[in-house]
Amino acid sequence: MIPILKSYSSYHIAVFLSSLSMVFGILREFLIVSLLGLTLTNDTLQIYLSIFYTVGLTIDAMRLSCLNLFSILPLSRILLSASIISLPFSIGIGMIMSISVGGLDSHILIITMIGSYLNLMAALLITYKQRHNVFLAAQIINVLPNFILIPGVMLCYWISNKQAVFGIVILTSMIPLFQCILLLLLPNHAIEKKEEKQMSLLASLLVFVRHFSASLGEQLFQIIIRAAFFNYQAGYLSLFAIAIRIYTGLRFILIDSYIGSKLAHWEKELQQDDDYLIKMINSTILSSIFVFISLYISLLATNDLMHLAIQVIILLIFGFYFSTLVRIIYFKINRHKSHTALIIRFASYEFIFAGIAFILTKQLNDSLLSIMWIGYVAKPFTQLLFLRKHFLFAREYG
Repeated sequence: MIPILKSYSSYHIAVFLSSLSMVFGILREFLIVSLLGLTLTNDTLQIYLSIFYTVGLTIDAMRLSCLNLFSILPLSRILLSASIISLPFSIGIGMIMSISVGGLDSHILIITMIGSYLNLMAALLITYKQRHNVFLAAQIINVLPNFILIPGVMLCYWISNKQAVFGIVILTSMIPLFQCILLLLLPNHAIEKKEEKQMSLLASLLVFVRHFSASLGEQLFQIIIRAAFFNYQAGYLSLFAIAIRIYTGLRFILIDSYIGSKLAHWEKELQQDDDYLIKMINSTILSSIFVFISLYISLLATNDLMHLAIQVIILLIFGFYFSTLVRIIYFKINRHKSHTALIIRFASYEFIFAGIAFILTKQLNDSLLSIMWIGYVAKPFTQLLFLRKHFLFAREYG
């Protein structure tokens, strides 16, 4: 058994675990549908889970901030700075989501916001451990939730199906707490020792603020689109949630596992990237074709739930292509230091496209697919064009 495992790299093992986790995650979504149906109850649950997802969009910001600070500050200082920013941030996202859908149960909302904050802390600790060359063990802890939630969801429903929403939210909030405990128990592997530098609390907070600003627009977009699906018709948000679960699961397997496996050894220089990645980045014609095909699909109006599901999946496939390139380039550029001007420019695109999506919800009655195209295709395509110039320049001149 051991020789067989040794023949595979940590990345390959992590991809297998992440793939298995994604399968369990998708099964969980279908399990929830089988138990609750495409009903208002399920949509209500999905709103609370949407808070977890929306707050979780700052995981990239948390990871990049940690990478910028790990050689400057001890872990305790990083956790303090992260908490000062992320806790009120999680509360704010929860309150905005509640207002956007006309109000949520205050007790469940508070639990959801605390769980969302703990989820960010777990992401920070996972990145910290991966940067200290504890990749596989941290990745195993990272994928635990999807394995725990299936039996947990069934147990919550069997104990009291009338309180299933409350039980599932409680369970979802408790898991990151145990993840944090397990991660703190993991020993760090030896890496190149770097001398810690003096940095004020304000300066460390500004690192988080800059990176969090890049994700704020995406979070506003998620609030806008999920509120639109929730308010449109019963079952639509549940359908959207399943599609996004598959989308984020594939990203977690193929992209985040790749990035996590490289954090400890990624070279500072950008010259060593694979040729196929450069070709994909430079393929403007192919990218433009994808943009226009997806735009055409988004303009095909339908009232049939199954047809809508097919259109949503197609749009997410095109969006996955662009978001993959954007994530890899963005992490590669920001791996060693915080590029303030680039982050601000990147964040401005997030706010611009969130604003366009909000306008569409006010001007058009059937704008769900158009909103999706704005956020999942047009935005990452525009960001790719912007990041490409910076990435290729850095690769050429170092």
